[in-house]
Amino acid sequence: MHRLELLEELRSRITSGHIPPGGHLVESELTTEFGVSRTPIRSALRTLADEGLVVLEPNRGAFVAEWTSAYAAEVMTIRALLEALGAELAAQHRTQAQLAAMTALCSEMDELNAHQPKGYRGKIAQLNHEFHLAILAAAASPRLYNIAKDLALAPLMSGSFQYYSPEELARSLQDHQLLLDAIERQDSPAAKSLMESHLRVAYTALSGRQEKAG
Repeated sequence: MHRLELLEELRSRITSGHIPPGGHLVESELTTEFGVSRTPIRSALRTLADEGLVVLEPNRGAFVAEWTSAYAAEVMTIRALLEALGAELAAQHRTQAQLAAMTALCSEMDELNAHQPKGYRGKIAQLNHEFHLAILAAAASPRLYNIAKDLALAPLMSGSFQYYSPEELARSLQDHQLLLDAIERQDSPAAKSLMESHLRVAYTALSGRQEKAG
């Protein structure tokens, strides 16, 4: 497996919640699974550590980052502000091709939720990430995109679909359609408000679920 493919696979497992916060990434197990030496595994883990997804502990190994509630709340607040701005700008600058791509992502998420094949929540989580990045790309602000995309990778938020009730998941997917409609209408204020509300509700639902689990 190519190094970039390995990195992307591990990143996807973390951000989808397949490997949960606190999960141990054992080098020997990864080398066996992927059929590579320890060198590319260690390189990928260092990159993930630089992104804040992994914590490297001396004499213990690599673990998926666990965030305190205060840190998570700070990240959520910043992400909501940045992505709300992104949605506002996307409504002004989106192209028909970008609208078509976002529509396809929404349709695929709805289809997965309707039929619920094995691993469907992880797949929805990945498509959700792509949807949010598509909105940021449509904002036509490279600096905003580069800052916000890293926050969108936060495992606490990006893996949130694993914690949703069926009703919460359905509501989240409905939010996507409302967002898409606002962006298509070029209704910047509505797009901004919907994105901010969408992310805050997602965080509230996730926080409540984790507190019960704890």
